[in-house]
Amino acid sequence: MKSYEQFWEELVPAYPITKWEIKIPIATELETFDVDFDNVVKNLDDVMQQLFKKNEEAKRVSTSSFEKWFTDLYKGNFTGIVRFDCMFNTDWKLKLVEVNTKWPDWLLMHDNTYSILSGTFCNKNLDLFLQLFDKEENIFIMYENEGFIDSHFLEYQKIVGRWYKASIWIFENLEFRDDSIFFDGNIVDVIRFSVSPWRLTENQISLLKNKKVRFVNTPDIAGMWDKSLLKWIENPMIMETFLLDEKIKDDLIQNKNNYVIKPTNLDEGNWVFIGIELSQEERERLIKENIGKKYLAQEYITISPKKTSLYLDGWIVEGDFYYDFCPHLFYKNGKLIGTGHVLVRYSKNKIVNVLRGGGIGYWKRG
Repeated sequence: MKSYEQFWEELVPAYPITKWEIKIPIATELETFDVDFDNVVKNLDDVMQQLFKKNEEAKRVSTSSFEKWFTDLYKGNFTGIVRFDCMFNTDWKLKLVEVNTKWPDWLLMHDNTYSILSGTFCNKNLDLFLQLFDKEENIFIMYENEGFIDSHFLEYQKIVGRWYKASIWIFENLEFRDDSIFFDGNIVDVIRFSVSPWRLTENQISLLKNKKVRFVNTPDIAGMWDKSLLKWIENPMIMETFLLDEKIKDDLIQNKNNYVIKPTNLDEGNWVFIGIELSQEERERLIKENIGKKYLAQEYITISPKKTSLYLDGWIVEGDFYYDFCPHLFYKNGKLIGTGHVLVRYSKNKIVNVLRGGGIGYWKRG
């Protein structure tokens, strides 16, 4: 095991802007869960293929969940990276909790971290990511000029390091002429959304639509992130999922231990409520206040924490953490082209989320 100082010094290149100013907790060793990964991937791809076929329903949900103009960018290309957030149930079977299709965080940073932890150089995510582009294309990485920006600039460095033509900046630096988009005098062939596309304004989307440009992740695949879409999918990894309405109200009130209540279109663990942790009064109030709104009820998985050591706040800290299992699948025009790293997230809370104080690690593939 590397010391804290050695580990973070080796990871500095993954932070090209802040130079490791923002350090999230990271597990000191790779996980070795006994998983039939080929079967997991087969099931997760089946979920996505069913979602692709539900494109019209997804478009309707996106229109109501976000803004009506968001779907103006839909082209049915389904190209990008999808992170599937899964958890083990008491039978040690993986169940799908959420599908993150908009833009999985820290995508190419995972190559750096996995390489250091494994002691073997690995560019698995980068190699697959570059298959979404052509070397003749001009790629524009569009990001928000706020928050955690290292991952965006690392992506830029890695792309140009493989001799692809790329630039990086924010939306306001694009120029729109006729049916084309330009940056710094050059035509933009591809816009890599390093920002959730529904954060764009109506005017920005109006400028982007009907131009000779393609997107990664495509907005049509990004819009499939809405959690309510899983209620249409049949697969052994799918948990029971219901829209929060009058039909299931009584069942939710009477069976507090069976469900998690969450918004359909928010992330980062915001406004997620675990029924078993609520009082009867709190549960009934929550259900009645949100009937008919953008909330759903999802089967609750009983999970137990595991002992894990993390690089944290200048030390190696050991403790019991809840965890999940998050494969990355890469899609090009709706076809699965490969699987990247499997992220494992850790948390003292049952709602596992890195931005809410959790940490990350990885599953060691055989």
